[in-house]
Amino acid sequence: MVIKVRKLKIILWIFIVLLIQTVVISQLRIPGAVPSLVLVYTICVMIMENEFRNAVIISIICAVCFGALCDRGFVPTSLFYVYSSIVVFALRKKPQYVRNPIKAFAWVFIASGASEIMYFILNTFTINIDMLTNHALPTAVCNTVLAFIVYPLLRITMYREEKKKTLLVV
Repeated sequence: MVIKVRKLKIILWIFIVLLIQTVVISQLRIPGAVPSLVLVYTICVMIMENEFRNAVIISIICAVCFGALCDRGFVPTSLFYVYSSIVVFALRKKPQYVRNPIKAFAWVFIASGASEIMYFILNTFTINIDMLTNHALPTAVCNTVLAFIVYPLLRITMYREEKKKTLLVV
């Protein structure tokens, strides 16, 4: 029963994220920025998910859905989302002294900037400082702001840790 509820929550989250991405986020006009709620959701899930299999399945579903919905090309977008998710999942425990929310915000910033740089290089075959300051940086900042909203909501709705009872020995 718990597994079915968890799967339902995942499907509901993906549906809501894709709906908000296509209806609200895609209509936002922020100079130079292309926010991606799907990337933010995927990275936050990779930070919090404990099982690699579930993490990869969620990232593949999000990548394929977003790749089909966005106007940036299905294959590069899908591959970047899946590969960046796997990298984040593999490196999420390092450094151990940094808390997960900070890791989530940092990884969202890095993945968002890398996504814009990759997209720009694939389309123009060049890279310049203007592209970094006018496209990659605003997108990374917008997505990091979105992560400040998504991460706590995910934590509350899907990844609530059970309160651990401590045994006091006298």
